[in-house]
Amino acid sequence: MQIVIILVVLIALAGGGVFGVSMFAPNLLPPPVAALLGVAPPEGEEEQVKVEAPISTVLVDIEPVSIPLFRDGIVDRFLIMHALLECRPEDQALVTQNLPRIVDSIITYVHALGALDIEPGIKDRGFLKARLIVKLNELFGRDVVLDLLFQNLFERTTR
Repeated sequence: MQIVIILVVLIALAGGGVFGVSMFAPNLLPPPVAALLGVAPPEGEEEQVKVEAPISTVLVDIEPVSIPLFRDGIVDRFLIMHALLECRPEDQALVTQNLPRIVDSIITYVHALGALDIEPGIKDRGFLKARLIVKLNELFGRDVVLDLLFQNLFERTTR
């Protein structure tokens, strides 16, 4: 008997929930459910799909960089990184002219991570990529370097 009462209460709650949503927030209902209930979406709130044109980008190659990583004041391993910077065609000249600054910024930042006992490397590639993009945004401003793509990333131990 208790199961029947619980089922009746659950059905009543579900029905009340559907009724409340259909009356007060019909745009939250999935289209098939709204059609089944005969609820039309409010005027002016029809779903508009924005189609954005793909952004034309170019890739600027950064020559492979070998970054020594220290442990206890001794070179423990090298992080070898070959990356491509994705930018708009109008920003390509700016990025190309500043490649020495970019490489310096990358090396300095990776050394700073190593000094904080954060071991930059292939184990945390996503973290390294995100932090380097933030660093490049600080260098150029937002939306100049759209993405950093690792062409090759590996570690070489000194042992």
